[in-house]
Amino acid sequence: MTELFEQIVNIQSQYQQMQMDYWLNHNLFSGIWWLIVIINLSSLLLFIVLMDKKNILLMTLTLLISFTLIGISNEIGNYFGYWDYPYQFIPFLESFNAVDFLVIPVIISLMYQFVNGWRKYLITNLILSSLLAFIGIPISVYLNLYTLINWNVFYSFLTLFAVGCLVKIASDFIKNKSSANMT
Repeated sequence: MTELFEQIVNIQSQYQQMQMDYWLNHNLFSGIWWLIVIINLSSLLLFIVLMDKKNILLMTLTLLISFTLIGISNEIGNYFGYWDYPYQFIPFLESFNAVDFLVIPVIISLMYQFVNGWRKYLITNLILSSLLAFIGIPISVYLNLYTLINWNVFYSFLTLFAVGCLVKIASDFIKNKSSANMT
């Protein structure tokens, strides 16, 4: 092991210990932590209630695709220091961070379910991405759920819009392959 790598491992260990201490002493069971829990559980319940039970497999896959893409986006943004989450649901799993770990995937999945056709989907995706980026993110910043470092809401808008499109492409692909196999 090289000296530089040993330094990285030591700094990473110190960082992880500090992050866990911060979470245990300033996050866990705080009012904002409970807000994160309630908002995400409410989103999950909303998804379960509104989900098309006839297409439960497709909708579950759509939610998982959306969750994965949002999680990857969060991992990339956090790694490169574009943003951070002062309050986290679970600190050692970046994908389970603040408000957006279930809220945004549920919104995108329900949009996929309720909006048919690419034209309507793109318009709806544009509107929802705008609302999330230009209203939701500033509210999250104000509530100290989200900290923009080297990022802005316009980039979030573009990212959310792109994720919404990728979810539709992937879900339509699965849906079409599934339909083709049934015939």
